[in-house]
Amino acid sequence: ALVVLCGLSYVGWRYVHERESHICAACQRTVHEHTRTIAVANGNQSGYCCPACALSQHRQTGKPVNVLSVTDYGTGERLNPEDAFLVRGSDVNSCSHHPAAVGLDKQPVEAHFDRCSPSLLAFSGKAQADAFAREHGGQVLRFSDVAALFR
Repeated sequence: ALVVLCGLSYVGWRYVHERESHICAACQRTVHEHTRTIAVANGNQSGYCCPACALSQHRQTGKPVNVLSVTDYGTGERLNPEDAFLVRGSDVNSCSHHPAAVGLDKQPVEAHFDRCSPSLLAFSGKAQADAFAREHGGQVLRFSDVAALFR
């Protein structure tokens, strides 16, 4: 019985752990593999859906957030944030695929804040970021410059 209980406990733990790794720690949206961001906030390392969401965590909580890695949008490879170039405000935002909110009168409600907007997409090189920005719009910035905007 003890072995069965331990086995079920492990399966339950794995299920919860696996689910949490695919859900953003801040906004509860799906974490996409090409925008995944890992950061430490409130002493806990967590996965975020995008760099914008992780950096917004500081504004929302007032507590420090240390981004450990971002994901190259083009290749899916993990990057050191200080080596990354970010495209801010392009027409690509994988986090914006959520249904529009409606009010009590059943009319659409305009969102005035979305922690994942404007979009931030990471790239390993400036040339890749520039090419993406030419096609999709947005501004190419170093990660440190973007992070300073959220302080």
